[in-house]
Amino acid sequence: MKQINAEILSTGNEVLWGDVDDTNASWLSRGLREAGIHVMRVSCVDDNRENIAGIMNEISARTAPQKVDVVLVTGGLGPTSDDLSSEAAALATDDPVTLNKEAFDSMKRYFDKKGWPMPESNIKQAMLPSKAGLMVNRCGTAPGFHVICNGTIFYFMPGVPREMRAMFTKSVLPHIKETFQIETVFLMSRFKLFGLPESKVGIRLKGFEDLFPEFTLGFRASFPLIEVKFSTTISAIDTANRMEAARAWVASRLEGNIISQDGLNMAEAVGRLLAEMGKTVAVAESCTGGLIASMLTDVAGSSDYFLLSAVTYANAAKMKVLGVMPKTIETHGAVHESTAEEMATGVRSVAGADFGIATSGIAGPGGGTEEKPVGTICIGIAGETFTASHRFRYNFDSRAMNKKMFAVKALDLLRRALLEAGGHPG
Repeated sequence: MKQINAEILSTGNEVLWGDVDDTNASWLSRGLREAGIHVMRVSCVDDNRENIAGIMNEISARTAPQKVDVVLVTGGLGPTSDDLSSEAAALATDDPVTLNKEAFDSMKRYFDKKGWPMPESNIKQAMLPSKAGLMVNRCGTAPGFHVICNGTIFYFMPGVPREMRAMFTKSVLPHIKETFQIETVFLMSRFKLFGLPESKVGIRLKGFEDLFPEFTLGFRASFPLIEVKFSTTISAIDTANRMEAARAWVASRLEGNIISQDGLNMAEAVGRLLAEMGKTVAVAESCTGGLIASMLTDVAGSSDYFLLSAVTYANAAKMKVLGVMPKTIETHGAVHESTAEEMATGVRSVAGADFGIATSGIAGPGGGTEEKPVGTICIGIAGETFTASHRFRYNFDSRAMNKKMFAVKALDLLRRALLEAGGHPG
């Protein structure tokens, strides 16, 4: 089967100048790869009609093996004077811009559905090259379109990520697959790990390429987690069996550090365990300042298992809200295993939760002592039949990194407690 080559072209001064992060390009690159399409290059051009047209002609003029079949263009479809993608496409293809009635009608329906009058300025968005194929925008006003330039298909999509993603999924990708008869099978596995640096993960997986040459192995650090991923686009009968063999091999070498075998982050993995087991959790935080609660509640459906968060930063709050004994604070201080354990027990009792977790530590950059240096974290956890506390020391230069590590470590302890209580690993 012929390899389909693609490029991604982002337009806009705000992207070129770095005022806006180009998340569209990375998202589209993944989408194309998962469809078995080879991404050759990602480019960015300013809001200039001649420059956009020029790069269109430059890309489409290349010949094999650099010949490009498909180009995904984002941005420049709005109603303002700097939205020039339609005019640039018309210039590059020598095709006049005209009012596209179907595009106009789709915009009118969108405004009518919202109950808003359609501003006259938005009519500009329905002015497309006369030979362009329309792609309806289901999430916004700007219609998308596709044109052929020197044998290369250019797909123009909005720059707004939500609108672009919907258009790519519902219109662009189906059109590409139909045009090029793509039937490539794409399989990918993603393991999320905690507690191992990337270098040690690489050592443990040494030999993977020799055993599974049809797979591409990759690593991605997303502090403090590591993602291991491997994929293939082979349309072989035994591809699925080979994937299972590769997953088993990887799992055997990373056992003990895997938090998810389907790409979940720590909070998602913990949330899934809590939901599956029908258990609830409450959180008491000092040094993490609500970060654990934020991570947990970022997960859709967390209201099923997350009951309460108490940011008890002051010692008085630890005693009054959570019931930490004054003698514990006087004897050991706020940063101590006994304090963290009483915090966890207290928040569990106050909320009526199945589990309570608590953090008290020194995130830095100041506040450390010889006995309790910066990076010290005490984590308490309380369950239906046990209480426990742990002390760890991390040495990151950044306060934000220390806080994030503290929070993820606390969630990992909860995850392990849930597994010991009968939860099934992801």
